[in-house]
Amino acid sequence: MTPMPRKNPDEIEEASQLQPKPQAPIMPQTIKDRIVSSVAARFGWLQKAMREGAMNETVEHFVERAMLKSLGLTAILILIGFWFLDVQKADKLLLIPLLFVIYTMALSLFIQEPKAKASKRRRDIDRDLLFAGRHLWIALKGGLPLFDSLVAISKSNYGAVSGELNKVVEKVFIGTPLDTAMQEVVEDNPSPSFRRMMLQIVNSVRSGADVADSLEVVLDQISREQLIDVKEYGQKLNPVVMFYMVSGIIFPSLGVSVGILLLSFAGVKLVGSNIWAFVPLIALVQYMFLTYIEVSKPSYEL
Repeated sequence: MTPMPRKNPDEIEEASQLQPKPQAPIMPQTIKDRIVSSVAARFGWLQKAMREGAMNETVEHFVERAMLKSLGLTAILILIGFWFLDVQKADKLLLIPLLFVIYTMALSLFIQEPKAKASKRRRDIDRDLLFAGRHLWIALKGGLPLFDSLVAISKSNYGAVSGELNKVVEKVFIGTPLDTAMQEVVEDNPSPSFRRMMLQIVNSVRSGADVADSLEVVLDQISREQLIDVKEYGQKLNPVVMFYMVSGIIFPSLGVSVGILLLSFAGVKLVGSNIWAFVPLIALVQYMFLTYIEVSKPSYEL
C-alpha cells in the first residue's frame, strides 16, 4: 500500500487563504422595522423627550406603539364616517383621502406623548420645588452637611422633588461623587428651575463657595418668576373665558336655534341625525377650552 503524499505546510496555508471565509448571517430586517425606523428618524427630539418624561422604553418601541394606536383610532373614525355617509346616502369614496389625513393627524397626536409626560413631570417638580429648596437652605444654614440635607429632603413629603433627590442619594451610595451625581440627575430633568438650582449647588461645591448663599439667590429668583407666572395667568384667563362663553355656551344654545330657524326659511329640511352631529363638535370645543385652562394654570402655590 503506497503511502499518501504529505502536503507542504505552505501549500496548506495558501489553500486555506483561497477558500472563502464563512460570513456572519445577516438578520433580515422586516418591512415593519424599516417603516418604524424611518418614522423614528423624522422625530429627532423623541429620545430626549422620552428621557425627560421618564419613559423606560426604546424610541422604536414607542413609535411602533404610537403607529398601532393611530391605526386603531383611524379605523374607528372611518367606521363612524362610513355610517354617517350611509345614513346621508352620500358617496363613500370620500373616505379614501380622509384615511391618510386622519392617520397622519392621529400619529402626530400620539407622538407627542413624551412631551406631555415631560410637561406633567415638570409641573409636579415645580409644585414643591420652592418649599424643598427653602428646607434645604434652612438645613444648610443650621450647619447640616449638604449630603445629609439632601437625604433628609429625599425622605420628606415633597413629591417629585423628593424622588429626584433620592436618585442623587442612591448614586452617591454606590460610589458616585456628589457633584457628579447631581449633574447626572439634572441632565434628564425637564424642570428649568430644578436644573438651575442643582447646577448652582454643583458650581458652589466645585468652587468651594458657600452653598447656602448661592442657594438663597436662586430661590429668590424662582420665587419672583413663579409670582410673575401667576399674574400672567390671571391676565390671560380673561379673554380665554370670554371665548369659552361664546363658543362653548352661547353658540351651542342660541346659534343652533337661530341656524335651524334660518334653514327652515330657506327650505332646508333637517333630520335628527343632522342636529345630533353637532353634539360631538360642541363637546370637543368645550373639552379643548377646559384642557387649555387647566394646562395653563400654574401648578405651584405661593
